[in-house]
Amino acid sequence: MNNRAELPVVILCGGKGLRLRPVTNDVPKPLIKIQNKPILYYIINHLRKYKIKNFIIATGYKSKKIEDFMKRTFKNLHYQIVNSGNASILTRIRDCLNNINNDFILCYGDTITNLNLDNLIKHHKRFSNSVTISSYPIELPYGVMEINKSSFVKSFNEKPILNDVMNIGYYYFNKDSHSIIKKEKSLIGVINKLIKNKNLTCYKHTGIHITINTLSELEIANKNVKKIYK
Repeated sequence: MNNRAELPVVILCGGKGLRLRPVTNDVPKPLIKIQNKPILYYIINHLRKYKIKNFIIATGYKSKKIEDFMKRTFKNLHYQIVNSGNASILTRIRDCLNNINNDFILCYGDTITNLNLDNLIKHHKRFSNSVTISSYPIELPYGVMEINKSSFVKSFNEKPILNDVMNIGYYYFNKDSHSIIKKEKSLIGVINKLIKNKNLTCYKHTGIHITINTLSELEIANKNVKKIYK
């Protein structure tokens, strides 16, 4: 898709955020505030910098609060709310496909990042027949030792960065992938099917990334959000 303004971005905002309770007892996770602004506010404004103008907000838990927030905050934004209720991630994506005829980007409503969307799209165009998934390096927060059979330490590595990487969302799905999304039973099933078909490529993000699943991660986000969205 050449017209960036027509490229839909689906933001997954339907989860219950159980690991963030009691904060999420009354507020859906995407509306948790970081430096007095909801997570969703940062995500949408970050995407708008890359001329994204078509948003689909996939809701469920406390959807009305997200709907009210969007009406108050983004009055001139072109967006749709797709409320799937208490459903799986894949069901939410399928429901959004009713409003999508071509390529689309999918991201999570609990992740703040300075991912360069231009570079992600450039990467995708190199593999235009495939789906792109974004990753981030995994740095272990502790020292790792290799021990031999006699209990002697063979090596010690302080906070190593693994060769494997973690998924941070920001998928680019092409039109051909719609059929796989409709046939599989879970998002993991979709990913594994794409891997089996050799149709999944990885864009490696190395900037800043925070997924806000726990209270400690929320604290980290509060300390670092100004570094992410300068």
